Amino acid sequence: MDNYTYSELLKSLQNKCDNIALIIKPEKIKQELERIEKEQEDPNFWQDVLKARDTNKEKVRLNRLLETYQKTKNSLDESVELFELAQNDNDEITLSLLYEEAPTLEHSVQKVEIEIMLSGENDASNAIITIQPGAGGTESQDWASILYRMYLRWAERRGFKSEILDYQDGEEAGIKGVAFIIKGENAYGYLKNENGVHRLVRISPFDANAKRHTSFASVQISPELDDDIDIEIDEKDVRYDYYRASGA
Repeated sequence: MDNYTYSELLKSLQNKCDNIALIIKPEKIKQELERIEKEQEDPNFWQDVLKARDTNKEKVRLNRLLETYQKTKNSLDESVELFELAQNDNDEITLSLLYEEAPTLEHSVQKVEIEIMLSGENDASNAIITIQPGAGGTESQDWASILYRMYLRWAERRGFKSEILDYQDGEEAGIKGVAFIIKGENAYGYLKNENGVHRLVRISPFDANAKRHTSFASVQISPELDDDIDIEIDEKDVRYDYYRASGA
């Protein structure tokens, strides 16, 4: 890396940080945290346990987002300042250290970007995954099994835990279906875009004529919700059906 490349990297990261600030609005986050803290000081705060729990979760999320952003921005500002001083003084040692730390600085900005992307209502939840092979017998069942192993390896590499909820072996190979849960912070947020039908085109290992086959498998991703979730059903949405048993 040279001075020009590093300078361009800093400009790019500064632009990203500016865009992040426009999205998350740090000052508004601080105001919201102050509001939550005042709300928590109310003696009646814990009377509504569900609301109090959700408020605490939101406070943790906002604190984490703000701290991650501020830490990254401070590191970036320090790097910009050091780079200018090192250039003026022809300090090759400092420049070399800055170049070495460039990937870490870039990763810090990417981490904030990910935090923003994973700020949906259920993104922090565990993920329940259901995989069903499409039509195609052994081919699709094998493809479903490949997807299953892929998600397990992904979870393992991230340090997440997995637990099988339901599993059916295929007739010759693969699986007829599987449901499992991946437990870890933001598991659902990371996986939610996997929802849908996945396709594989390959030379079939199960075809003696070595023909190309297209296999399909359906992947459904759902967040794990708390057991004490508050569900309200409107009376007008309820229908009552009455049946009379016929006698002999």
